[in-house]
Amino acid sequence: MPRYTNDAQGGYLRVPPILVPETASPFLDTAVNPLFWTALIPAAGRGSRLGFDKPKILFPIAGKPILEWLVDLLSPLCGQFVFVVSPEGAEPVEDLVARLLPDRYEIAIQPWPRGMADAIACGLPAVKTPNTMIVWGDQVALQRASLEFCMRIHQGPAQPSATCPTLWREHPYIHFERDASGKMTHLLQAREGDSLPERGESDSGVFFFRTAALRRELPGLLESGKCIGRQTGELNFLPVFPLLERLISVPIMTEAESVGINSRADAEYLERHLLGRKVTR
Repeated sequence: MPRYTNDAQGGYLRVPPILVPETASPFLDTAVNPLFWTALIPAAGRGSRLGFDKPKILFPIAGKPILEWLVDLLSPLCGQFVFVVSPEGAEPVEDLVARLLPDRYEIAIQPWPRGMADAIACGLPAVKTPNTMIVWGDQVALQRASLEFCMRIHQGPAQPSATCPTLWREHPYIHFERDASGKMTHLLQAREGDSLPERGESDSGVFFFRTAALRRELPGLLESGKCIGRQTGELNFLPVFPLLERLISVPIMTEAESVGINSRADAEYLERHLLGRKVTR
């Protein structure tokens, strides 16, 4: 069923499931309000695949740790931060966070590496703002303009439960399937053994939620078992999106923004990108 929202003149606007810059104007708030936002950053992963014996979020890229790249990007947009770390990663991560974000952060512990849905559940009780930006702890190439655009949609009159930036790419790792109306209906994940199309619609490791909606939907996802990976056994977070009734997707992201750091090759690619050098994959 189509959703509608009030426009500035008191009329009604149909809220589409997908917004792009050419169609988004009626649904944009005037500016991002950082007081409405907490950045929740799952950062419990180790840097083992990078040959790094510390938390991956401390791995240096183009002269500074991943964590510092994220703080520099997000601190003008989010008033508060929650970092979800492993028990052994808490001290080294907090040592740096305390210097970069005094009085603006909380540290939450994920006792066991059970997956991203579990990590978010560990950090969510520390969120006190109306909106939550979830950012994977290795997404160093996100662009401020992309984030601000999505945040203004999320704050705007459509009032979605979640706003999900996406991109279309060749050989995707994940793919969002949609019905004829554009509503997201299913998630395919290569790492869980699904067969993916040659070209698909993927996430970019950043997601925007109404905190109340996240608190409402996440326990149901965890209890349903729909988030348990068939091959990994992990509690995956992305299966929450087809369950949401008020979801807006925003296909504006670039390939570089979507790259997380899972190998030395990823790190080298992103370092060249951040330093402004010509990059290919």
